[in-house]
Amino acid sequence: MVRYFFEVIAIQYLGGKSRISKQISEVIIDEISRRKEPNSSLDCVSNRERERESNVCLISLFCGSCAVESKLAPHFSNVICNDNHKYLIALWRALQSGYDLPEVISEDTYKSIRENKDVNPALTGFVGFGCSFGGKFFGGYARNKTGTNYAAQSKRSILKDFANLQDAVFTCNDYKDVVIPAGSVVYADPPYSNTTGYTSGKFNSEEFWDYMRQIGKDNQVFISELEAPDDFVCVWERPFTRTLDRNKNNQFKVVEKLFTYKG
Repeated sequence: MVRYFFEVIAIQYLGGKSRISKQISEVIIDEISRRKEPNSSLDCVSNRERERESNVCLISLFCGSCAVESKLAPHFSNVICNDNHKYLIALWRALQSGYDLPEVISEDTYKSIRENKDVNPALTGFVGFGCSFGGKFFGGYARNKTGTNYAAQSKRSILKDFANLQDAVFTCNDYKDVVIPAGSVVYADPPYSNTTGYTSGKFNSEEFWDYMRQIGKDNQVFISELEAPDDFVCVWERPFTRTLDRNKNNQFKVVEKLFTYKG
């Protein structure tokens, strides 16, 4: 599954986590350390070093472009990144096998790949997101007046994040089908409530929060969302301006938040 305003997320996704990934990851690691040693006088760096050496598993249920996951990965010995978008996961797995991403994609090539998605699923994942406007999966060939090379820009971005994920396990499942060992740290970046955003159709937010309660009993869960039910507490927030389309005047403000389960 990949997150977008109304559909999906990508490397240069307008509503993605690249700009705030470092902050989110630091909050998660600090929260984990605080829970492990609430009375410790050691600083955060020492706590993070111990967390990196632990056997705690990090599981991302909606990994998308892995902006947050790439920052968290060095602190865990086991990392599982899941998404139900098969072309996106094909891309991550291909990179693990040494796949070389292209730096130039013409509009004709873009259209050809769009019409023949299964010829090279990894390339489809890269082009469909990285070379599309706003990172929406084949939402239109990305271009601007300055002639930005979106393929090269996306390649640099994804390889930078992938550097910390070479040993991660990438799975392509519904989020509820991901196996979660007890005691794991689970990060979830689901579609916004009341939007489409899942491969199978509209995302069921009520079902999602019920599942977070269920797994939150045996694991530490962290959820990126705008709002949450009352039994989830906000541990971080930051205001953001979103742009819906090519019209830069078509903007609105939201407050990105990070929640964890009280229970």
